[in-house]
Amino acid sequence: MVGKEREQDEIWKVRKLLSRPNYAVLKLLMEKSPRTTRELYQKLGGKFTRKTLIITLRDLSMQLNVLEPTHIRTDRGYGLGYSINPKLKDVIKSVEKFERIVEGLGGN
Repeated sequence: MVGKEREQDEIWKVRKLLSRPNYAVLKLLMEKSPRTTRELYQKLGGKFTRKTLIITLRDLSMQLNVLEPTHIRTDRGYGLGYSINPKLKDVIKSVEKFERIVEGLGGN
């Protein structure tokens, strides 16, 4: 099957979370949460296409259940936004910690 993921192993969700666009969205939401969809597009639009960001938000909210859609009060009324699942915040902090440890092992 072309384009389909191969057999999933025990850490496929972690691998999916750490893909470039998924992790970029999670990092922004760690800085400030909730954020509107428009705000996410503005911040990440230079790094990723709009289509990639739409797919990323869909995957993170519907497939992986790490984003929680929420209504955010804006100057135009209410808009759709996302907040990060509180359980995932500790995971992201751990990933950052592990990254610093791994970087410290390198022989720069």
